This record gives sequence, structure tokens and C-alpha cells, in this order.
Amino acid sequence: MCKGTPEVLGVKAHSVNRMYAALIKEQMQLRHTSLRKMADEGVLKRSRRAGFFERLEAGSLTIDEFQRVLVHLEIDPIRAGLVLLCYNSASSYEDPCCETTALVAVALAARLPSELAACEGQFETIRQSLCETIAKKTSTAIAKHHMSLENRHNGGGFEHAYA
Repeated sequence: MCKGTPEVLGVKAHSVNRMYAALIKEQMQLRHTSLRKMADEGVLKRSRRAGFFERLEAGSLTIDEFQRVLVHLEIDPIRAGLVLLCYNSASSYEDPCCETTALVAVALAARLPSELAACEGQFETIRQSLCETIAKKTSTAIAKHHMSLENRHNGGGFEHAYA
């Protein structure tokens, strides 16, 4: 939950809006689309196309308008959240680390409730330090998997065939 004065909350909200504007601009470029094209396709109202990014940064888009753009550009909300909270760069949305982190987060969120249902007692949030330990072990396992794939891709693992 955000805490702070209305001024602090306003600064945080503006920062989030700016990051979303940067992310949407970047995704539009990657998909070779424009505000005009989105208006032609019915994603945006023609009358709302002008000043779109200014309104986005000001937080004055309607929720419906904002959601239609995100859906049209196929912006994954988990990856977008990671961009906003962790990576602080719109270009990190396309980074395989961001995509992998989102996939792991979704898989964990889907799996954890069923695992906990099998446990007795009431579940309590775990300590941040334990979360960091779990993250380190998970990221190490992902890195080892990547190294194994790279090794196989580069011809490794076939030494025995040429001995």
C-alpha cells in the first residue's frame, strides 16, 4: 500500500503514468502502429487521439481507454508491473529476464495456493530475507538451465562422441 502525503502520492502516480506512456510508445514502435491506426481500428476514439500521451501522463485517460490500448498492444500486466516496480525502464519489457520473471511469478502464484492447501495451520506471510533466499535459489536454477542450453547449443556435451 502506498503511504505518504497527497503530494508524494501524486509524484508516484505521475511516475507510473510516465513509465506506462514510455512502455506504450515503445510497444507501438515495435508493432509498427500509431495512434491514428489504433483510432482507425476502433481502439481509440478519433476525438481522443490528439493529446493521448499527455492525458496518459496526467492520469486523465479513462480506464476503458487505457485497457483497450493495453489489450490491443498485447501488453502483459505482470511484465508491465515488473517494468514499473523493478526494472524502471520501458525497454526492459522485451528483456528475456523480465519475461522469465513474469512467467515464474505467474507459475508460483498458480501453484502456491494448492501447495498451501495441503498444509495444516494458517498460512502467514514469510520474511523478506526468506523471499530473497528463495529468489536466489530460483534464479540460480534458471541460470544453470540457461548455461546448459547454451552449452548444448554450442556443441557441448558431445565430447564423448569424438573421444
